[in-house]
Amino acid sequence: MSPTSKYRVLVVDDLAENIRLMRAVLKPAGYDVLSAMDGESALRMAQESAPDLILLDVMMPGLDGYAVCSRLKESEATRSIPVIFVTAVDDTEAETRGFALGAADFITKPIKLPVVLARVKTHLALYEQHRNLEVMFRDVTEFAPDALFLSDATGRIVRINAQAEDLSGYRREELIGQMIEVLLPERFRGGHPAMRKRFATSPVPRRMGAGPAVWLLRKDGSECEVEVSLSRMQTSHGLLFVSAMRDISDRRRHEQQLVSQNNLLQAIIQSFPGGVSVVDADLRLVAHNALFPQLMDFPPDLMAKPDLRYEDFLRFNAQRGEYGPGDPEQQVAAAVARARTFQPHMFERVRPNGLALEVRGMPLPDGGFVSVYMDTTQRRHADEQLRIAAAAFESLEGTVVTDASSVILRVNRAFCQITGYTAEELVGQKPSILKSDRHPPEFFRDMWDTIQRTGGWQGEIWDRRKSGEIYPTWHTISAVRGEDGGVTHYVGSQYDITERKRAEEKINELAFFDPLTGLPNRTLLLDRLKQAMTTTARNDHYSALLFIDLDNFKNLNDTQGHDVGDLLLKQVAQRLTQCVREGDTVSRVGGDEFVVVLASLSTSEVEAASDTEAVAIKIIATLNQVYRFGGAAHHSTASLGATLFKGTQTSIDDLVKQTDLTMYKAKASGRNTFRFFDPAMETALKDRADLEADLRRALDASQFVLHYQAQVNDSGRVTGAEVLVRWQHPQRGTVSPADFIPLAEETGLILPLGHWVLETACTQLALWANLPEMAHLTVAVNVSAHQFTQSDFVGQVQAVLRRTGANPLRLKLELTESLLVDNIAQIIDTMTALKASGVGFALDDFGTGYSSLSYLKRLPLDQLKIDQSFVRDVLIDPNDAAIARTIVALAQSLGLGVIAEGVETTEQRDFLAGSGCHAYQGYLFSRPLALTGFEALVLQLGGDGK
Repeated sequence: MSPTSKYRVLVVDDLAENIRLMRAVLKPAGYDVLSAMDGESALRMAQESAPDLILLDVMMPGLDGYAVCSRLKESEATRSIPVIFVTAVDDTEAETRGFALGAADFITKPIKLPVVLARVKTHLALYEQHRNLEVMFRDVTEFAPDALFLSDATGRIVRINAQAEDLSGYRREELIGQMIEVLLPERFRGGHPAMRKRFATSPVPRRMGAGPAVWLLRKDGSECEVEVSLSRMQTSHGLLFVSAMRDISDRRRHEQQLVSQNNLLQAIIQSFPGGVSVVDADLRLVAHNALFPQLMDFPPDLMAKPDLRYEDFLRFNAQRGEYGPGDPEQQVAAAVARARTFQPHMFERVRPNGLALEVRGMPLPDGGFVSVYMDTTQRRHADEQLRIAAAAFESLEGTVVTDASSVILRVNRAFCQITGYTAEELVGQKPSILKSDRHPPEFFRDMWDTIQRTGGWQGEIWDRRKSGEIYPTWHTISAVRGEDGGVTHYVGSQYDITERKRAEEKINELAFFDPLTGLPNRTLLLDRLKQAMTTTARNDHYSALLFIDLDNFKNLNDTQGHDVGDLLLKQVAQRLTQCVREGDTVSRVGGDEFVVVLASLSTSEVEAASDTEAVAIKIIATLNQVYRFGGAAHHSTASLGATLFKGTQTSIDDLVKQTDLTMYKAKASGRNTFRFFDPAMETALKDRADLEADLRRALDASQFVLHYQAQVNDSGRVTGAEVLVRWQHPQRGTVSPADFIPLAEETGLILPLGHWVLETACTQLALWANLPEMAHLTVAVNVSAHQFTQSDFVGQVQAVLRRTGANPLRLKLELTESLLVDNIAQIIDTMTALKASGVGFALDDFGTGYSSLSYLKRLPLDQLKIDQSFVRDVLIDPNDAAIARTIVALAQSLGLGVIAEGVETTEQRDFLAGSGCHAYQGYLFSRPLALTGFEALVLQLGGDGK
């Protein structure tokens, strides 16, 4: 039979599952398990079955655990039964209340079954010890030689022994419940309550009868003289007074009683769960228990010394460094001096080996003191862990703890701040109190499924504050499992990601939307266009792509500033948005360029084209309305290119190129109109792309050559040449500059090409310098605006001159009037720097572009060049003739030379000569020639310049 089978444990809980769990752990351990599911049943079973221990749930309907415990402790029959509260309430106030009612211990839920079993065993052992002591006490009282009367704090008799019956003449049942004063003669009764009250506040036992006589009133009315030893005893039932009475002659039995009491005290000391030492007035160790030397780590030889003194312990500790650095004897002397004037104290001390002790000291009535040492190492560690856990719990993240049913048990301050609820409003609720309408039910089903499978989940949840505001949070939820693997709690943390979401939205806006107009940018446009292409492939509908470019927008920026230009772009964006459907896309892809995607128009290509035309007409008309910026009005038009698409056969790049090309066709048609893309345009687009690819290869393959067109004077002699680049393509043959020079300008290839032309021309100048018949020649090189506006253009030219050895005085750079439109100050600085190096300048095509005399007089020019468009009709068009004469007169007034290009007849030359122009270039003298042909021409015409 199990040694625990004699014990009966009553489990009180309103949940059958909890009773089953308790029975499952207690019964195999040999305990008899009784059960009750409410307070009334528990009280009845406690009275009838007299269990040895009660496991009592606190939170029950009807009588709760506190009420049951109170009633148990009020009954004499059940008062001594140990009660262990089992509760989910985990706070100091609840525990304090339970202990005040007489509870032996607390076990908090979730229940850890091994802990329950250990606690039950411990308290039953203590209860058994208590009963043994009770039996022992009963035996002591019954067999004591003196008559013993036990009374409570009010003076009511609670127990007497047989000797007391013999001494008093009363039977036991006659006295129990009576006031102790019933045993006093009438003359002593009046002052006795005051004496009892004084004694209750004094810890000093009293002996009466050794001097003045003390009289006892017997039942029969007779009195007898007794010696009374009166002491008080603090028990679990409260304060008790023990009165030991005997005849003065019965001294022997009285001494035996004292010995028994001393033994009981020794037993209590030895069973105390801490170390105990007692030192007398002479500071000698007179008593201690076994735990005292163990906790203090005193060796057996020290404890075996005869006449062991408090000073010996001090010296032993000081010598092994227990009190820290310093002279050991001085440390001992100081401690002994304090002990001689001993005061009550309590302190904690951590020994060098890491053991933490709580030391309490109390002086003894006759001198000396008793010290109690409690091992608090685990408690300190637990306190430290609790402090760490509390600090972690009160982090900046909102934290909530729920039970296994998701009922909120605890929240931290951050959680309250985030949600707007107080802790009192949240505890007892479920987290669904924060639920918004942003998530469908399946979202939470999936979330809880993940938690059950993996033990945790994290993700974004939209919650609702107490104020009703919906806000985004990042949630982390973890399941806490007990030793049996079942979920006992859930711990959730959240932090408000409102600011992060705003930042993401801002980043998204910057990444996918134009910051000026708020329209989708190129990146988002391409994504929308890709979606539209996929959709058309699926639903067999046509969609359309429109490319819109504002006419003469650059002039607005240049004349009124970029701020006004920005205002125009914003209004254009608003108007475009009003011209399309909600599902269409309007985007700004850069500068004054806008792209519109018209999605899912029609399955008929004709109808889709018609719908697109209607939108295009609407856009053209809407953008042609007056714009107002403050008090000023502005008029602007736009050119539009459109193309239809269906499916993904045509790439996005090709679609954009198609609309770009048709937009330029619209501009070429006079602007303020639109054009549809057709295959012929696509062919031209492909030809252009092929030509660009060949142009890039031509630079590396040295397919370019220079031709020279002679410049002559009145006598017909050659004074110099304008170099003209020619492209000798291996398959295409000679490619016209009219075809590849604009393409080179657009693609930026004009920069390496222009540099090659300049270096080749200067190399030839240097070679001619060594030939007497050629040394006088000058070379005119056309310079692109892209080249001239490069920040290092001056350095490039000077480097070429140094590298080739060409005479800068023989080099003339030809500039076009279009170069003078932008940043005239920088143009003048560049020209001035090159002029200082000896390089000359001619203004080409004068009169056909931007003409401003205010700028012209500031430019360090050497020559004006009359454009061939004026020379061609100079004999038949009075206007051209007047322009030619004006240019010559202007050049003469500014001190500049003048040369006419495109001279093809003798009559033209004569007219120009008569007007004061004496330098010519044109087919009348020579077409552009390869190097050998040009050199032969110079020799033929007498190019010595004489």
